[in-house]
Amino acid sequence: MSKLLDYIRLSFFAAGLLLGVQIPAFVSDFGHALDAHLIEANNALAPFKKDAQNYFNNDLNKLIAHYENIGDDIVGKGATHIKNLNNRQHSLQVAVNNFNQSPYLFTLTSDFLTIKKQVWQRFEGQIVLKKDSIIAALVCAIIIAIFAEFIGFVTLFIIKRGYYRLFIAGK
Repeated sequence: MSKLLDYIRLSFFAAGLLLGVQIPAFVSDFGHALDAHLIEANNALAPFKKDAQNYFNNDLNKLIAHYENIGDDIVGKGATHIKNLNNRQHSLQVAVNNFNQSPYLFTLTSDFLTIKKQVWQRFEGQIVLKKDSIIAALVCAIIIAIFAEFIGFVTLFIIKRGYYRLFIAGK
């Protein structure tokens, strides 16, 4: 029975290693996706920034205000769309800057859930043995092994306690 438990512990440790080695690859893919979304937002906003440069001394807010004051509902909605594009571009620029400062923490705590979901759906497991991959793999493996050991200990404790109550204490 002892050997079986050792193999189970090793299996959990190996699973933790394989899971942990994927973390840096996912973080890297998330960073690339943020960059791609930022480029897309910049490209979508570029014509309006050019108009703001040509007609409103580089002030996009003046261009938006001009569109809103025209009095046409369609052009007014266009101003709302430009505002949304500008806000998206700004939030993505802040996100890319924060990601570059601390990629792991930002990936864990960011609220760009749709981008994370897109990355996860297209993510293919890859094993790139760099220093951060090895560290993440070992940390993840140790955490999973400790967690599995703890669950096993609690389960055995509950089983022994139940056995004691049913059979030994009843005599």
